[in-house]
Amino acid sequence: MSAPYVHDLNQGTGALAMTRRDGRVISAAPLSLRDADDEPMPRLHRNARHPGTGRFSEAGPRPSDDPRCTRPVLRGRRREMAALTTLLNATEHGTGGLLVIEGEPGSGKTRLLDEARGAASHRGLRVLHGSAAPDGYTTPLGPLLRAFSSGKGTLLNVGAPTAIAQLPDQNYWIMQKVQDSLERAAMAGPLVVAVDDVQWCDETSLLALRNLPERLADRPIVWILTVRAWGVPGPVRATISRLFETGGRHLRLGPLDSEAVKDIAGDILGAVPDQAIVDLAAGAEGRPLFLRELLQELWDEGFITVCSGRAHLTGTPAPWRFTESVRRRLSRLSAPARDLAEAASAVGFSCSAGLLTEVLGVPPVSVSVPLRELLKAGLVEEGDGDLAFTHDLVREAVAGQVAPARRQWLRRRSVDVRLAAGARATDVAASLSQNAEPGDRAAAGLLAEAAAELASRAPAAAADLNNRAMRLLSERDPARPRMAAESITLLLRGGDVEQALTLAEAAFGTPGGLSPECEARLRLDLAELASRQSLAEAVRHDRLGVAVEGVPAALMALQMARLSTHLLESGAVPEAHRTAARARTLARSTGQRAAEAMALSVESTVAYARGDWERAHAAADRAVVCAHQDDRAETPVRPAVWRAVLHSRCGQVGQAAQEVDEELRLARHRGRASDLYFWSVTRSRVLLVAGRLEEARAEAEGALSMAQDLGGSEPSAVSTLHYVLGVVALHTGDRAAVHTAAAEAAHMMSDEAVSVSRLGAWLAARTAEWEGDGRRALKLLPRDMELSDTVRPETRVLIDPMDQPAYVRIALRAGDRRRAAKAVAASRRRAEDNPTFPVLAAAAAHAHGLLERDAESILESAKLFQAGGRPLAAASATEDAARALAGTSTVRTVRYLEKALAQYEQCGADWHAERVRRRLAPAGKRENQSVCTPGRRAGWDGLSPVELRVVRLVAARRTDREIADRLNVSPHAVRTFVQRAYRVLGISSRAELVRLATERDGPEAVAS
Repeated sequence: MSAPYVHDLNQGTGALAMTRRDGRVISAAPLSLRDADDEPMPRLHRNARHPGTGRFSEAGPRPSDDPRCTRPVLRGRRREMAALTTLLNATEHGTGGLLVIEGEPGSGKTRLLDEARGAASHRGLRVLHGSAAPDGYTTPLGPLLRAFSSGKGTLLNVGAPTAIAQLPDQNYWIMQKVQDSLERAAMAGPLVVAVDDVQWCDETSLLALRNLPERLADRPIVWILTVRAWGVPGPVRATISRLFETGGRHLRLGPLDSEAVKDIAGDILGAVPDQAIVDLAAGAEGRPLFLRELLQELWDEGFITVCSGRAHLTGTPAPWRFTESVRRRLSRLSAPARDLAEAASAVGFSCSAGLLTEVLGVPPVSVSVPLRELLKAGLVEEGDGDLAFTHDLVREAVAGQVAPARRQWLRRRSVDVRLAAGARATDVAASLSQNAEPGDRAAAGLLAEAAAELASRAPAAAADLNNRAMRLLSERDPARPRMAAESITLLLRGGDVEQALTLAEAAFGTPGGLSPECEARLRLDLAELASRQSLAEAVRHDRLGVAVEGVPAALMALQMARLSTHLLESGAVPEAHRTAARARTLARSTGQRAAEAMALSVESTVAYARGDWERAHAAADRAVVCAHQDDRAETPVRPAVWRAVLHSRCGQVGQAAQEVDEELRLARHRGRASDLYFWSVTRSRVLLVAGRLEEARAEAEGALSMAQDLGGSEPSAVSTLHYVLGVVALHTGDRAAVHTAAAEAAHMMSDEAVSVSRLGAWLAARTAEWEGDGRRALKLLPRDMELSDTVRPETRVLIDPMDQPAYVRIALRAGDRRRAAKAVAASRRRAEDNPTFPVLAAAAAHAHGLLERDAESILESAKLFQAGGRPLAAASATEDAARALAGTSTVRTVRYLEKALAQYEQCGADWHAERVRRRLAPAGKRENQSVCTPGRRAGWDGLSPVELRVVRLVAARRTDREIADRLNVSPHAVRTFVQRAYRVLGISSRAELVRLATERDGPEAVAS
């Protein structure tokens, strides 16, 4: 909790100093937490009358001090400690792990975590410890920031997230910063990251916990988390489930057994308990916290006596309840101490002593004695400059004794004090949201301000605060419609679609509830969200947005351009084209460059589908110019992405690769993670076309991982990545990945988006061909690839010119020469219509050569493909030429097969390379080799050039971020390269990789 004062227990002077944030000391009062003999003052005094009962211990001095003043032995958790020991043993050998400790409140989760921290420290491991607080959901990354500033040295500069807050997509960059810091720390030695009370973590912390343990699993980092077994929010439960899915272990703390209960009772009482005490202890439900409180209560009430080393129960105590026990303990305190405890419980789980004095309006000197009472009573403890309740259940029990009106006043008073001391709206939002009353416009304004601060990093929390602010306003308050629209947008960003739609329908159904501009912008957001699930629903919201009257012309142009995009994706090409033309005209008249860029992109796509590639390029170029003139807020990279894809398809692969690399650098420089993601998707496509299969696979897998960091992505981008991975799997012969691709293809084929469904159909057909089922492959192929006269021009789709020869090959293998001939005619017509694009001539020549077994025509296509930067297409054509020459010229056949083999090997197309080797074997050429996958050797020789470069950088102790910057790829792609290198080398951790590299190249080479 943020507080305007810092509470400093100065053991040298015995003073309580309260210091404002500006460093000015307000006052100082004597404070002594020691008796005259400088020994801790236990609540249960030795050899003295027990307060409140008048009874004496028959045995004289009690053997043990107050359990809150000494640390008892951990009892009944041998199995749990064994699991923790196994985990710590693993990290000392260079591997990481994760353990989630789950249990009821008071079951000992925090104590077990403390034991793990102590064991780790004893081994010399660096321990980072943080905990979440019940009101910490408004402090993004709070638990981890506390962990990173714990122990010796600071792992992460707490100012870093503040600097990152100026960047778009803050969560992504924060995550990158956190990961980089953990990587660097793990290079110096094993780490233990302990996070207590995960059930109270904020959105950003949950995002980090979902992703970082898996991504850093090959580093010596152990994660130990504790979470409650019930009352856990949905996002927290989803996070825990994901951790288990990715290899995390689960440790459920059950009730302590009878032996453990007896041992703990003996520890607390300093004597062997009789059976009556043990039986009564069953009321503590086997929870250590309850058990300790129960026994302390029995002692306080005089129901336990100790004689000759045995503790006996005397009398019949009333049924015990934890909250009643805390209440009775509270009642024994002085009035000032009770006031202090009540104020602390209303303020939060922890706070500063200075804040409490300001809230209560008392002089600082007056709190020293009450504070000492609270500490002795075991209700609060001091640490890190704050006072905190010993357990949240204790705070809840104390708060339950405070009258509601007084509790509300205390909370609001604490908010006012902190605001006066310079606290931000987010610092007080949690407290303010619990006590503000309807009609309090000042509170509503503060909550709205806090929501705006959190919007980019924690949209779900921001939506909650915004909704609470809205409930404070009257139904007719003019600010409500705007706040309702903001809440809906925040809910959509936070993933609570159902609540967002409910709120939206209510807002739309209220006459005059939303201004025309608010409604139109809200329709834009809803359409964008709906497009991820249903294009029909997206188009519906777009149409409703276009129909809103009184919308500014610039916003209307944007709405129409978005409608044209969704119409195009759903296959309504003619209407999409007409709508795009209208949007472009309106956008140009209003200067809405974002809308103009989108409309031009639609027109370019339609021109490409119709086979007019010159017009497609011209429109794409104009779209990019418009996008660059825009502030990039509403159309970040789509036009430039489409142009790069267009260049790669049209035979300008080198230019496309150069554009992508430059845009990736710009995206990193600008801090735009969403741009970075789309360019990573595009790069995977360009790399596939360029025949750089290993890099294409790494980039695609990295982009899929990045999508998780960004909270998901649109289906077309994800489908593109699965398509790239599927095609790479076919070329490399990765059977497991091929089966995954087949499943993804089936899913894609059912998508509403025409581009996605056709991608799925083509991938499914190629997979069927790969499996040897030519007839099924032909049935799966979309007939519009034939470009026949019966197919409408606007629905003709060409994923890539190389698809035309592949289509002909599949048709011929299935025995359907008629369809093959139609495809050949279509490819020839497209080449004739676009004479300035040699790649179309290459595709037409290849298709014709396959149909007529014309080796010379196929060889001509191979030259054109090679010149156009398509070595994989050239290799395929060269192999087909050799096949066409079979039986006519053995020498030329072998020569072309060897050339194709060299090209396949260069691309990493192991499946094709292995096939060519088998054909060359009878001629005594290129015998098969021992491989770990088709065409790849095991060990260092099995690493691709890019993998070898990444491995050497890893061995030189570079972080993923440093390697990514060096190679101009994403850190996610770096992890993919590393994981594949592990499989080739037969290892599983970075420590093993460094050791192997050092043994192979020597320490000097690795260091350099």
